[in-house]
Order: sequence, then structure tokens, then C-alpha cells
Amino acid sequence: MTDTLRAALGTAAGLLLMLLGSGCTTAPRVLVSPPLSCDAPGSNCVGDLMQALEAWKEAYNRRDPRQLQQLYAPGALITDDEYTAVPLDGEGVPLFFDEMSQRPTARMRWIIGNLQLFGDTAVRSGECEFEEQSDGQARTRPVRYSFAYERIGGRWLIVLQHLTRRP
Repeated sequence: MTDTLRAALGTAAGLLLMLLGSGCTTAPRVLVSPPLSCDAPGSNCVGDLMQALEAWKEAYNRRDPRQLQQLYAPGALITDDEYTAVPLDGEGVPLFFDEMSQRPTARMRWIIGNLQLFGDTAVRSGECEFEEQSDGQARTRPVRYSFAYERIGGRWLIVLQHLTRRP
């Protein structure tokens, strides 16, 4: 290798080290815009809400109590035919969600629903069905539901859930 080539490679290596070392010690700043208001043109609140509803169904059908619990806001309430106002930060929460594992064949599906937005709050109500294998037979339970959501940190989280058997 010639001295000229060595000098050129040495200079190139030195410049590369300077470039790599300069400015790389600080993390790049990433600016994140707040989510669009639901009233703003171009907001995707309805789509995001529908995804939140599907995430609930998928977590329920996978029998995943921890994933399901993450879809609720702190302090949310659950009421239904069996539970009366279980606050999500109370003692009843582990019992409510852990009972899912005792019913491995239970599945649900949405039948019909209505959605109403009120800014960063929304209400979804309608009918769904829960189906479960019991004694070798499929048992279907038609249910009326209401979910109240609040948009917190750009995510739609459940603040109130009510399920009741349809007569």
C-alpha cells in the first residue's frame, strides 16, 4: 500500500469518526402533534372507536383478561346482570376479569349498534350475543349493551360498560 493511499484512508477514517461522533450523543427530537379533535375535519374518531370496539370483542374471544382490562380507563365502572358497579380500581376487578379463564368456550359477536359522539366522549349501544358450550351444547345469550368511551391520550377507553340479558 502506498503512503498516499494510507494517508487518504487515514483521512477518510478520521473524517468518518468525526461525523459519527458529532451530534450523535443527543437523541433526535420528535415532535408529536396532539390528536385531532373529533369535531375537526379529517378526524378519524369513528374509525378509531370501531377499532376499540373490535379490540374488546377480540380480547374477549381470545379469553385474554389482561388485554381486555387495558381497554378500560382508570376508575371505569362495569355493571350487568351479575355485577353492580364494579369500579376498575376496586377489589372486584381481578375476579371480574379472571372469571373469563373459567369459561374457555365463551365467545361473543356484535349484532347491531348505534354510535353517538359528544366531542371526546362517545356512547355505543346495541345488541350482541354471547355463546358458550355447556354440557356439550351451544347456549346463546342475547344481550343489550352500552359502552361509554372517553378519548384519553388519543385512545378511546371504556369508562362505563353495561350489559344485560335481552328479554
